[in-house]
Amino acid sequence: MGVRDEGVVFRRMAEGDEGETSALIRRSFEKYIAHTYTAEGLADFLKNTTPEALAARKARGQTVILALAGTEIVGMIAVRGGNHISLLFVDESRHRTGIAGRLVSMAVAESRSSDPSLSGFTVNSSPFAVEFYERMGFRETGPEQFMRGMMVTPMRLDFALWGG
Repeated sequence: MGVRDEGVVFRRMAEGDEGETSALIRRSFEKYIAHTYTAEGLADFLKNTTPEALAARKARGQTVILALAGTEIVGMIAVRGGNHISLLFVDESRHRTGIAGRLVSMAVAESRSSDPSLSGFTVNSSPFAVEFYERMGFRETGPEQFMRGMMVTPMRLDFALWGG
C-alpha cells in the first residue's frame, strides 16, 4: 500500500509504529473526546489503545492504515470486522487537510476490494466527529447514547448512496 498524497504517505501500520500511533491517538482523544466518557469508558479506551493493544489489533487481522508526513505519524484509522471504523484520529495540526477523509476512503476501498459484497461501513462516532462523518456520507442510525461508558452516535455509510 504506500500511497503518497500531497506530501503525506499512507501505508499499513508496521511493526515499530505502535508507540507513536498510540501517542497520537491519546493526544487527540484527551483534547477532543475524553470529556464525554465516564471513568469506565476512559479505562476501556486507554486499555484498547496501548501500543500492545494496537499490535494485537494488527495480529487479529484488523486493518490499520497510517498517514505520515515525513517520518511523523499524523493520522490513523483502524477497521474491525471488515466494515466498522473502530479508531480514526488525525493530529490537531493536520485537521481539515483531507487526511481523515483520505483514510476513510482508503479503508473503504480496501474493504470493498477484499469483500465486494459489502453494502456499507459503520462507526460509533464521538460527538466531536459526527459532522465529519456526515460530510463523508454517513448517516445516523440511532440517537446519541452511552455505550460502555462512551458517548457515541451510531452511524452508517450506505455504499448504494455513496459517491466516494
